Amino acid sequence: MPEDLISTTIPAETSAMIQAMTREDQLCLLLARGQLTPEVRKRILEFLATSLQWPEVLERAYSHQVYPLLYRNLRDLGFPGVPDAVQAELKGAFRANAFRNKLLAEELAGLLGLLSKGGIRIIPLKGITLANSLYGDPACRVCADIDILVTPDQVPQALDLILASGYRDDFRDPFFSKLVLRHGRHYDLVRDERGVSFPLELHWKLVQHSSRNDDAVKDLWAAARPKAFFGAPAFSLDPEWEFLYLSIHATDHEWESLKWLVDIHQIASSGSIDWQKVMQKAEQLDLDLIIRQTLTACSLVLGTPLPAGYYPATLPAGVRLFPHVPFPGGSPETAFAFRHLRVLRRPLDKLHYIATVLLVPRLTDRDFLRLPSFLSFLYYFIRPLRLVRKWIFRLAVHIFQNRLMDAGEQREVAREGEAVKEGQRSDSA
Repeated sequence: MPEDLISTTIPAETSAMIQAMTREDQLCLLLARGQLTPEVRKRILEFLATSLQWPEVLERAYSHQVYPLLYRNLRDLGFPGVPDAVQAELKGAFRANAFRNKLLAEELAGLLGLLSKGGIRIIPLKGITLANSLYGDPACRVCADIDILVTPDQVPQALDLILASGYRDDFRDPFFSKLVLRHGRHYDLVRDERGVSFPLELHWKLVQHSSRNDDAVKDLWAAARPKAFFGAPAFSLDPEWEFLYLSIHATDHEWESLKWLVDIHQIASSGSIDWQKVMQKAEQLDLDLIIRQTLTACSLVLGTPLPAGYYPATLPAGVRLFPHVPFPGGSPETAFAFRHLRVLRRPLDKLHYIATVLLVPRLTDRDFLRLPSFLSFLYYFIRPLRLVRKWIFRLAVHIFQNRLMDAGEQREVAREGEAVKEGQRSDSA
């Protein structure tokens, strides 16, 4: 264990969480690691020697997108006690993911080459490059898209080059694309080739709507260093900013996905991070609370040791960690609309974000009512009206459901009362 990591996990809470899990959930947690320590290996073998519900193990691995790590670790252990059908299914899923990631790596290399030739400074984020750096194998992480970061002043030039190379966006109207560039944190694009889609997120911000975002961006780029990815030139985050960025991203999504916590556990346990530098940056940029919360979530779920000088932080009410299934039904707009408030510390930043959510038109407003381009300004009025309509409808449904439940409970109580009276009459007879 690195010297600046000490065994200050949260033993009571971690033990309670683990004990509340099924054996299948515990096995999934143990197998979702970049490397297996002797202790973890021993515990895995103990579980594999018991009778397990493998469909439940697979469901957790798929929903939390950690099945490549499960396959690699089970394969390295020799698949003891694993049914042949499960081995075959995991192998097929692993190979399919490996093929998909190979295509993503080739696409990323092409983008990096294109933008570098155009004089654009670019940093690949998360995704396939993280799979390579953290796990030593691009096939060992599920990657849905390509994420790249450019400097704010080069966003228009980068966007022009990307669109000219065959990518497209879904805006179809400069009104919405301009709003995204002004208020958003990334720009969504996609390229289709021979039946394969390559989603791309072009980033330029780190902490959306934070008054410290500009300072964060400057600090990140000052620490970035040239590095080749899959043979293409680019820049890379230093270990401290890698950890900070992953923590910001995980906090935005309430640490729901085990995949993200495993990434953070892996880099936090690597010994490459200067934790004093991390805390200095975090305090300067109003990120210190989310850093401690992220480390707390990792410690609770994966037993990640807390760095020396760090102490646990209370997680926000309502947060549900593994084995809770991430991303339940509902669009990202409704699922994540106000989660980002937890990343923001300053009241004015929070107010700015709330105003943006409530008032700045989005594509969902266009889908609700399509207007000709010359009437696009009306979306500023349509959005708040649509949101009020949606929330009134949801409130009505909630009230109706509660009344149905209350009526059902009253009928049940009435039936029980009748049964008691009937029993009393029988006894009297």
